[in-house]
Amino acid sequence: MNLDEIRRNFPVLSNSIYLNTGGTGPISINIAKEIQNIYEYARDYGPDTPKVKSDLEGRMEDTRHLTADFLNVPISSIAFTRAISEGMNIVAHGMNWNEGDEIIVSSEEHPSGIMPWLNLRDKFGVKVVKVKISDDKNTFLNELDDLINKNTKLISLSHVTTDTGHKLPAKEICDLAHQNGVAVIFDGAQSVGQFPIDLIDIGCDFYSFTAHKWLLGGWGVAGFYVNPEWIDKLNISWTGAYAGVWDRGLKDDVVYETTAHKFEFGGRQKPLYIAMGLAIEYINSLGINNIEKRVSKLTEKLKSGLADIPNVIMRSPNNLDFCTGIVTFSLGKLHGDQLSEEMLNRNILGRPSLRHTNISGIRISTAFFNNENELDSVLNAVYDISNSFK
Repeated sequence: MNLDEIRRNFPVLSNSIYLNTGGTGPISINIAKEIQNIYEYARDYGPDTPKVKSDLEGRMEDTRHLTADFLNVPISSIAFTRAISEGMNIVAHGMNWNEGDEIIVSSEEHPSGIMPWLNLRDKFGVKVVKVKISDDKNTFLNELDDLINKNTKLISLSHVTTDTGHKLPAKEICDLAHQNGVAVIFDGAQSVGQFPIDLIDIGCDFYSFTAHKWLLGGWGVAGFYVNPEWIDKLNISWTGAYAGVWDRGLKDDVVYETTAHKFEFGGRQKPLYIAMGLAIEYINSLGINNIEKRVSKLTEKLKSGLADIPNVIMRSPNNLDFCTGIVTFSLGKLHGDQLSEEMLNRNILGRPSLRHTNISGIRISTAFFNNENELDSVLNAVYDISNSFK
């Protein structure tokens, strides 16, 4: 990696120490320019002109190919969505639910990863059960195993947890679930773009992810993987144009797509999906394995430095099997909102984490474009704040 060249492509890095990729990843000059170019092309020649329409639809399908290759799945299994929660709701309203059915989530889910299931609880009497996140893989899997019973219908977990950045043992979770006839969906918000993901190897039934975090692809576009075995079994919930063909005759018949495309409906922001493809191409050009190694090195440096600062309490895992680029820590009794504000006053952008608990802290996202000097600034700031709030 040519870090200087990489950093020049992200102007935000000249204006702040940006450590919030887990919230929203910065967009590059190249992608921002291409989005503008596409809109200008449509503006000048007409968005519904056959050539413009064909060009944009073709490039959008290129993104579908890139996404499928990136996750090692068939192209027919990828649907474009607008957000992770849309993929979650496709599953929530695509399965048949009875009172007493159970869904297992973790103790650290983002609202998008739990609100669809709480909605089912309120509508159908489904029970939502929580498994506690653990730093030990065997402990976690044993606790998950203990919760699975004859009523368990779905396990919905973040591949990487949003608050503390625990990377869960996805393949082992799926093996355990499928041994018991239970389906699995993962929230890939904090995973896609951080490290290699092979969904065929993992074996999950559904995987929902977004472009606007570690993929650095911008807001408003996302993807949803459906295991081919589920494409026919998953019921259609919301639908509309482009999910299939409507017979305008007297019968009003609808013939849905035979691929995951059947779960897409309505107009889409084609330029933004094209940008998602460009983001994947950029990640590929750097090498996802190189990105993982780079992030691991930065994370290790940050954690090591934080360990030497009084009153710092690490909330992210130390077990390498669970570690990611998310480093969450508390500083004494200082609330995460206040700690984040103190950091922002020093031009360091992190994000409050665990804010509704008694162990509130700050989440630092170390991305491949960050450098060691920025982490030194973080450590100096934390040391200074620690001395100020004794």
